[in-house]
Amino acid sequence: MTEPIAKLRLEDVLRGTESPDDLVFLLRAGDQDDNLDRLQHQAARLSRRYTLGGVDCYGVSAFAATEESEAWVLATKMDVRRRYYRITSADVAGLRLVPTFTAPHWTVLFSGPDGPEYKAFLDALGDLRENPYWKRTAGRRPR
Repeated sequence: MTEPIAKLRLEDVLRGTESPDDLVFLLRAGDQDDNLDRLQHQAARLSRRYTLGGVDCYGVSAFAATEESEAWVLATKMDVRRRYYRITSADVAGLRLVPTFTAPHWTVLFSGPDGPEYKAFLDALGDLRENPYWKRTAGRRPR
Protein backbone atom coordinates (compact mmCIF):
# COMPACT_ATOMS: atom_id res chain seq x y z
CA MET A 1 0.00 0.00 0.00
CA THR A 2 1.35 3.43 -0.87
CA GLU A 3 1.59 6.24 1.60
CA PRO A 4 -0.70 9.21 0.95
CA ILE A 5 1.13 12.21 -0.41
CA ALA A 6 1.29 15.08 2.06
CA LYS A 7 -0.38 18.17 0.71
CA LEU A 8 1.36 21.50 0.52
CA ARG A 9 0.10 24.54 2.42
CA LEU A 10 -1.25 27.40 0.29
CA GLU A 11 -0.26 29.72 3.15
CA ASP A 12 3.38 29.06 2.25
CA VAL A 13 2.96 30.61 -1.21
CA LEU A 14 0.84 33.64 -0.27
CA ARG A 15 2.42 37.00 -1.07
CA GLY A 16 2.00 39.78 1.47
CA THR A 17 -1.11 41.88 1.70
CA GLU A 18 -1.66 42.93 -1.90
CA SER A 19 -5.14 44.23 -2.63
CA PRO A 20 -7.23 43.12 -5.60
CA ASP A 21 -8.77 46.59 -5.86
CA ASP A 22 -8.15 48.28 -9.20
CA LEU A 23 -6.81 45.08 -10.74
CA VAL A 24 -8.14 43.14 -13.68
CA PHE A 25 -7.82 39.37 -13.70
CA LEU A 26 -6.95 37.50 -16.86
CA LEU A 27 -8.03 33.87 -16.94
CA ARG A 28 -6.96 31.24 -19.40
CA ALA A 29 -9.78 29.99 -21.57
CA GLY A 30 -9.92 26.44 -22.82
CA ASP A 31 -10.48 25.07 -26.26
CA GLN A 32 -13.63 23.45 -24.88
CA ASP A 33 -16.71 25.09 -23.46
CA ASP A 34 -15.98 26.68 -20.11
CA ASN A 35 -18.83 25.37 -17.97
CA LEU A 36 -19.67 24.50 -14.38
CA ASP A 37 -18.30 20.94 -14.52
CA ARG A 38 -15.02 22.10 -16.00
CA LEU A 39 -14.65 24.92 -13.45
CA GLN A 40 -15.31 22.54 -10.55
CA HIS A 41 -12.80 20.07 -11.99
CA GLN A 42 -10.15 22.80 -12.21
CA ALA A 43 -10.89 23.97 -8.66
CA ALA A 44 -10.60 20.40 -7.37
CA ARG A 45 -7.13 20.11 -8.89
CA LEU A 46 -5.92 22.74 -6.41
CA SER A 47 -7.45 20.78 -3.51
CA ARG A 48 -5.50 17.67 -4.47
CA ARG A 49 -2.21 19.53 -3.91
CA TYR A 50 -2.93 22.23 -1.32
CA THR A 51 -4.70 22.96 1.93
CA LEU A 52 -5.55 26.34 3.43
CA GLY A 53 -5.96 26.57 7.17
CA GLY A 54 -5.58 22.81 7.42
CA VAL A 55 -8.51 22.00 5.10
CA ASP A 56 -8.77 21.33 1.39
CA CYS A 57 -8.91 24.48 -0.70
CA TYR A 58 -10.61 24.89 -4.06
CA GLY A 59 -9.66 27.53 -6.58
CA VAL A 60 -8.48 28.53 -10.02
CA SER A 61 -5.47 30.46 -11.24
CA ALA A 62 -5.55 33.94 -12.72
CA PHE A 63 -3.04 36.60 -13.65
CA ALA A 64 -3.56 40.08 -12.23
CA ALA A 65 -2.82 43.25 -14.14
CA THR A 66 -3.39 46.96 -13.98
CA GLU A 67 -4.62 48.87 -17.00
CA GLU A 68 -0.97 49.73 -17.70
CA SER A 69 0.41 46.18 -17.36
CA GLU A 70 -2.37 44.20 -19.04
CA ALA A 71 -0.65 44.03 -22.45
CA TRP A 72 2.61 42.93 -20.80
CA VAL A 73 0.86 40.11 -18.90
CA LEU A 74 -0.89 38.91 -22.05
CA ALA A 75 2.37 39.02 -24.02
CA THR A 76 4.64 37.40 -21.43
CA LYS A 77 2.52 35.18 -19.18
CA MET A 78 -0.35 34.18 -21.45
CA ASP A 79 1.21 34.18 -24.91
CA VAL A 80 0.62 30.41 -25.26
CA ARG A 81 -3.12 30.98 -24.73
CA ARG A 82 -5.13 31.98 -27.77
CA ARG A 83 -8.19 33.04 -25.78
CA TYR A 84 -8.84 34.45 -22.34
CA TYR A 85 -11.40 36.07 -20.07
CA ARG A 86 -10.99 39.45 -18.40
CA ILE A 87 -12.78 40.22 -15.13
CA THR A 88 -12.44 42.88 -12.45
CA SER A 89 -12.39 42.33 -8.71
CA ALA A 90 -15.81 44.01 -8.61
CA ASP A 91 -17.12 41.35 -11.03
CA VAL A 92 -16.31 38.65 -8.47
CA ALA A 93 -17.15 40.51 -5.27
CA GLY A 94 -17.76 37.98 -2.54
CA LEU A 95 -15.10 35.57 -3.75
CA ARG A 96 -11.72 35.44 -2.08
CA LEU A 97 -8.88 36.58 -4.35
CA VAL A 98 -5.41 35.94 -2.97
CA PRO A 99 -1.95 36.72 -4.37
CA THR A 100 -0.10 33.42 -4.67
CA PHE A 101 3.20 32.11 -5.96
CA THR A 102 5.11 34.63 -8.12
CA ALA A 103 3.50 37.89 -9.27
CA PRO A 104 1.34 38.41 -11.23
CA HIS A 105 -0.25 35.05 -10.24
CA TRP A 106 -3.38 35.07 -8.06
CA THR A 107 -5.81 32.37 -6.97
CA VAL A 108 -9.59 32.74 -6.94
CA LEU A 109 -10.79 30.64 -4.00
CA PHE A 110 -14.13 28.88 -3.61
CA SER A 111 -15.62 27.68 -0.31
CA GLY A 112 -15.78 24.01 -1.31
CA PRO A 113 -16.18 21.57 -4.18
CA ASP A 114 -19.56 23.00 -5.18
CA GLY A 115 -21.86 25.87 -4.32
CA PRO A 116 -23.45 29.00 -5.78
CA GLU A 117 -20.17 30.92 -6.08
CA TYR A 118 -19.16 28.76 -9.05
CA LYS A 119 -22.17 29.96 -11.04
CA ALA A 120 -21.52 33.56 -9.97
CA PHE A 121 -17.93 33.21 -11.15
CA LEU A 122 -19.00 31.80 -14.53
CA ASP A 123 -21.50 34.65 -14.93
CA ALA A 124 -18.69 37.15 -14.27
CA LEU A 125 -16.48 35.79 -17.06
CA GLY A 126 -18.24 37.76 -19.75
CA ASP A 127 -17.04 37.56 -23.32
CA LEU A 128 -14.26 35.32 -24.52
CA ARG A 129 -11.42 37.44 -25.89
CA GLU A 130 -8.71 36.72 -28.44
CA ASN A 131 -5.18 37.23 -27.16
CA PRO A 132 -3.43 39.56 -29.64
CA TYR A 133 -0.06 38.31 -28.33
CA TRP A 134 -0.78 34.62 -28.84
CA LYS A 135 2.13 32.72 -30.36
CA ARG A 136 1.47 29.35 -31.87
CA THR A 137 4.14 26.95 -30.71
CA ALA A 138 5.28 24.32 -33.20
CA GLY A 139 4.18 20.84 -32.23
CA ARG A 140 1.51 22.04 -29.78
CA ARG A 141 -2.17 22.17 -30.41
CA PRO A 142 -3.78 25.62 -30.00
CA ARG A 143 -5.08 26.28 -26.48
